[in-house]
Amino acid sequence: MTVYEELFKALKLHEPELQEAIKTHSELQTIPKNSYIIEQGKYIKWLAIVLKGKVRVWQENEDRQILVYYVHPIDTCVLSLSAAFQNSTSIVHAKAEEETTLLKIPVRLLSDWNFSYKSWNNFTTATFIDSYDHLLNAYKNLAFHKVDQRILDYLKTSSEENASKHIAISHSQLAKEIGTTREVVSKVLKQLEASGKVKLDFKKIQLLHH
Repeated sequence: MTVYEELFKALKLHEPELQEAIKTHSELQTIPKNSYIIEQGKYIKWLAIVLKGKVRVWQENEDRQILVYYVHPIDTCVLSLSAAFQNSTSIVHAKAEEETTLLKIPVRLLSDWNFSYKSWNNFTTATFIDSYDHLLNAYKNLAFHKVDQRILDYLKTSSEENASKHIAISHSQLAKEIGTTREVVSKVLKQLEASGKVKLDFKKIQLLHH
């Protein structure tokens, strides 16, 4: 099965004309680790669907960052999709967390495809709905959970994803992931270590209790 056939099956893109249009107009690109895919404040020329790898999406204001979400294989960044439909600049940065393969589709085609192909319309609608739910949960986490709980939640998720209790991350990077400062993270981590929930090492945190 080709890359395109796998994509069409996963996204349920059934129309032969749409499939042919994607093959004709799209571009496959491999992005090195730590390379920008989208930059905040710039116009978006391509809708990028992640085929392989992992993309971090975040907002930045002065020296503060807040993680919005990660984009995994057979998914796209809904905020770039929204900017593409509105022909507006991006409100987020996106960077490859590891070597990442993208399928890039020119944004000039997206609106016409939404009207012409039901399966493409279903894909974009589902993307908006799924991302709305994710963003709402992220907002609730920021608004109602204290920093110590947000840190533990992040560490637990990372531990489960990597099947390891050892999470390789610096205090500065953890602060960017949960939307606070390095000083706050360092203080809270010391409290969590004192309570026996984590063990700290250089750029590494061991989760002691799930």
